[in-house]
Amino acid sequence: MYESGFAPRWYVPLGDIDESALTRVEHQTFCPYKGLCSYYDIASAHLAAWSYREAYSEVSRISGLVSFEPDVVLVRLDGAQLRLEPGQTVVPHGPDRELTVAESRSRG
Repeated sequence: MYESGFAPRWYVPLGDIDESALTRVEHQTFCPYKGLCSYYDIASAHLAAWSYREAYSEVSRISGLVSFEPDVVLVRLDGAQLRLEPGQTVVPHGPDRELTVAESRSRG
């Protein structure tokens, strides 16, 4: 998935992931474009993966899929390591970063 201001993100079906490596955490954020986001730790990598379990209808294709922080964990897909291309850095800002769950409830 390509989003303005962010590095490309790879979303993977949960069934294609070793779920024993994921530890669901209580942390959630809200994205005004995708909805409520839930997070996972992977070993000592805090908040290394996330999922929009019920993404908004406009982006429903990512519902239930899992994505990973490529600068935090090594991600392999079909044996190939996923890497950010030069210039595709992770940008930790924007209107959808660190919004609270309470903000999602006030959405119209």
